[in-house]
Amino acid sequence: MNRDSTPRINCDVRQAPATAGALLSGDRLAPHATFAGPCMKYFLVLLLLLPATQSHALTLTNPAWRVEIDSATLAVTATQADGTTTRISSAGDAGTVSALKQTAATGRWRWGDATQVRAELVGDTLQMHFNRTTEGSVHWPRLPAGPHALLLPLHEGYYLPADDAVWRDELLDAYGEINTTEDLTLPVIGLAWPDRVLSILFATPFNNTVHFSADGPGVAVAAEHHFNALNVSEPYTVIVSLDAPDWLAPAKRYRAWLQAQGGFVPLKDKLAGLPDGEKLIGASHLYLWGDRLLVEQDVRDWATLKALLPRAWIQKDDEALEALAAARSGPYVQQVLVAAINAALAEQFPGDTAQAMQQRRHQLDATLGTALQPEALRGDSASPRMIRALQAAGLPRLWLGLPDWTAGWASPGGVEAGVQAGYLVAPYDSYDTALPDGNDNPSWLSAQLGQDAFERCGIMKPDGQRIKGFQGSGVYTNAACIRPLMERRVRDLRATTPYNSWFLDVAATGMLFDDSDPAKPTPQAQDAANRNAALAWLADTQALVVGSEVGSAVVNRHIVFAHGAQTAGFGWRDPQMRRERDSPYYLGAWAPEHQPAFFFKQSRLKPRYQQLYFNPARRLPLLQAAFHDSVVSTHHWTLDSLKFRESRSTTELLQQLYNVPPLLNLSVATAPSRIAYLRQLDAFFRPVHEHLFDQALVDFRWRDATGQVQQTTFADGSVIVANFSDQPRQVDDRTLPARSATARLADGRTLEFISPAGP
Repeated sequence: MNRDSTPRINCDVRQAPATAGALLSGDRLAPHATFAGPCMKYFLVLLLLLPATQSHALTLTNPAWRVEIDSATLAVTATQADGTTTRISSAGDAGTVSALKQTAATGRWRWGDATQVRAELVGDTLQMHFNRTTEGSVHWPRLPAGPHALLLPLHEGYYLPADDAVWRDELLDAYGEINTTEDLTLPVIGLAWPDRVLSILFATPFNNTVHFSADGPGVAVAAEHHFNALNVSEPYTVIVSLDAPDWLAPAKRYRAWLQAQGGFVPLKDKLAGLPDGEKLIGASHLYLWGDRLLVEQDVRDWATLKALLPRAWIQKDDEALEALAAARSGPYVQQVLVAAINAALAEQFPGDTAQAMQQRRHQLDATLGTALQPEALRGDSASPRMIRALQAAGLPRLWLGLPDWTAGWASPGGVEAGVQAGYLVAPYDSYDTALPDGNDNPSWLSAQLGQDAFERCGIMKPDGQRIKGFQGSGVYTNAACIRPLMERRVRDLRATTPYNSWFLDVAATGMLFDDSDPAKPTPQAQDAANRNAALAWLADTQALVVGSEVGSAVVNRHIVFAHGAQTAGFGWRDPQMRRERDSPYYLGAWAPEHQPAFFFKQSRLKPRYQQLYFNPARRLPLLQAAFHDSVVSTHHWTLDSLKFRESRSTTELLQQLYNVPPLLNLSVATAPSRIAYLRQLDAFFRPVHEHLFDQALVDFRWRDATGQVQQTTFADGSVIVANFSDQPRQVDDRTLPARSATARLADGRTLEFISPAGP
């Protein structure tokens, strides 16, 4: 039957015409509608055919706004007092609705067979609560693509306009599915229009997956919460708000919510209970690489060393024998002989222990001492000699990290010298991967946790299999199960070396697990609590200045610094960066151990990644807006300020604009140039951070149309303006030099930073 042959019924609705929606009131006909002739019967049939959602529509109102909810599809639309309408969530598959109850600002209903939903207006927020009685998932909210920008706390934070096709592709390819504890440093998502910002706060941050999918030329965002056997008794809660056009609004909402929960701890309070806490204020961060007993600079007389070197030490090393016989002792000969001597000492006294290191030192002095500098002038980068060089450079506040605690044993007195110089000194430590006994990676010291830990503490999936550890080695561990080993190791290491700080890797990344092991069942929320408790033990019972990786919101309560949020990894599947050694984009090998190319090689940066990750017009200080005055965050040690020449000045200006520390890797060979470079960054950062460390970052804005000039404002009124362009810019009757930052502090001081030329 074609449309023209469809039978028509002329219905005469007496009195005022009404829409179908207006004709429904509590599942009954509106009282003032009357119908004539055959139309009554026809209209009743129409009512039966109307979608069930019409009879279950909710309208919640309060003085702030009106929210309309389709209880069957969970679609939500909000209308503000000025009439502006915003879609909060698109419709999903319809579920059956029963036991619907409503007041002016609250609605409750059963959705499907096993989900209870409660929607309530609390002030200027909509709070959606989902409970289930069985395992399953809830998909909410669903955010369609549109003429807006995404505000995402990926790493520190990004502002992603809807028309940015490069970022659209990156979200779909590299971030198709992420979670709200590890992949987002804050459990929030924002959508920005010119006149408003929609903030989505995951008050239940655990067991969530955020999906990005193509939606026409844009990207749609959908959240899914997973109820499993371990967490099914806990609700899934999302808090939604509409704010003024402030790109920091999602982070500010989270900060305020956390403060209301009693979960926000100011940095000032954290440091007050630590004997060396104030040393973090204004400190730049350095990783000191190398745990060699002998370095080239330690040799006073090469001819004497050659004469004294026992041939038995190098008899199996043809390259060393040739170097020993060489007429001249140039750099190559020196490197070969030093490597051979260190290897020979390690073979004579094997093991990564303080005792083995001491035995090697005694053997070195007894055999070659007359050819060497005095012991106080020797050592790798974690030595008293390096501490003196840093002091001589005029760097009074530093955090110094040792990539392995063996460096503290190789140069006795180095850690103590650093502490006495006013620095914080910490070893790298981690307990998240356990290797079995007899493994083939003995140099991965932190993962040598013993066979019992490997067998008993591994995270178990519901199918009974253990989850493989970092890069597929060993197993990932349960934080509570491994805690006694952590406490024992920390005490043992501190008994031999006077560390005043500690870096516990992975613990604060937000990487959380559900452990289905019947012997230690642990949901993600408890895993986060266990990690926080371990970090608290380091700070409270050991009085250490504690830091970790990234500083994700759900696990940063007891840390005071974090490495990794400002510049984090990318291009994980790019073979030119990760595998092709001849590529100019190759990041470098993890060798030699005392100066790994991966950390020290200055690689080229692909234009695509520069546009994605180092374009200042896409960066946004979301993490800083939430935690600037609670956690000192900086770059990842794999991507320090000097890793890419193309992005160096942008990295410098972003860290000065956000008032976060510079972070560099340092070795004996690179120390002269890198220390000179750090002085220029430190001269601006240190006094500004000493003034602002306890101030919230309260405002961020562009000072031009393209985001090449940006401004941050702090709670006391201090302002930092950065000019990322290659040309001077005029702002507030001031000329900002190219590639510069200016701080106007509330106490009247003005400081200026200009990106240096090198190294």
